[in-house]
Amino acid sequence: MSHVRYAALAVGLVVAAGAPARADEADAKAAKALVDKAIKAHGGADNLAKFTAYTAKFKGTFHGMGMAIPMTGEIATQGADKVKVALQIEAGGQTFAIVNVFAGDKGWLKVADQVMEMSADQLAEAKEQTHAGWVASLVPLIKGTGYTLATTGEQLVNDKPALGVKVTAKGHRDVTVYFDKESGLVAKHEVMMKDEGTGQEVTEETFPTDYKDQNGTKQAAKTTTKRDGKLYMEAELTELQLLDKVDPGTFAKP
Repeated sequence: MSHVRYAALAVGLVVAAGAPARADEADAKAAKALVDKAIKAHGGADNLAKFTAYTAKFKGTFHGMGMAIPMTGEIATQGADKVKVALQIEAGGQTFAIVNVFAGDKGWLKVADQVMEMSADQLAEAKEQTHAGWVASLVPLIKGTGYTLATTGEQLVNDKPALGVKVTAKGHRDVTVYFDKESGLVAKHEVMMKDEGTGQEVTEETFPTDYKDQNGTKQAAKTTTKRDGKLYMEAELTELQLLDKVDPGTFAKP
């Protein structure tokens, strides 16, 4: 569900120069303990590791240009580098079909019958969105190879205390995931993104809620996304299938 709007904010930790190595090690250990608690809360490592892909249908509202625009859609994801989103958007009494496909080093945007290849900048942003959603799924953090963890402290998320962990991976922007202090479930994830319309960097936050049991795991049925604190998108799942893989043809040029 996190891929409906991949989100999170890069929060930079300032580590004092020359700080004892054991302090970093202690912090990394504390961060890993939070992640381990979250993995257990979401169904456990064995259950989560079974599902590196999913397909889903959703409905929701896009907030932009001073309007609240209804939408429905379908999404398919595979691991850290493949996602397809097909949207139906209602605006001005008309319905518009939009398909967005990202498949590693290639990507396309289809509006009505017109297909355009993603530019280098668009591919870079799609890569970061997909990475953020993959991290928020917790699946890549089960083994943790290639990821560095650091705590970011406590803050209120939806009026409840949550503890943050910054996830750093080479070649990607940092992703910060906040876990509900009591339950351990993901309460929010943040990242810096470039706004599609302005090209300006924005803080994108996604708030997953309404967790449901699915194949032995806990999955959010609803998400709310904000950009620079302003409501950007609301989505609710109407159907979800957790999978080990999706037909590769799903991510072909539309």
